[in-house]
Amino acid sequence: MSLPGVTAEFHRPDHYIPTRDDLASAAEAVRGVLPDHQTMAFYRGLGALTLLGLMDWPVAAAIGVGVAVAQRAGGPASK
Repeated sequence: MSLPGVTAEFHRPDHYIPTRDDLASAAEAVRGVLPDHQTMAFYRGLGALTLLGLMDWPVAAAIGVGVAVAQRAGGPASK
């Protein structure tokens, strides 16, 4: 079938497949942003208290954000 003024061009997609080094550097970047094990345990404890219904989620969120801000600022909570 021929249409006047219409042509079809097919291009092979240009996909980038990351290498092992790309993935390793991405993992290192993520590790640099994550909190240490003790702080993660604290956040998991807040989450557990919230899931068990012992603490409301807005209170847990406020505590978690407060701890994160204090650690970033170098306050007394950062160790």
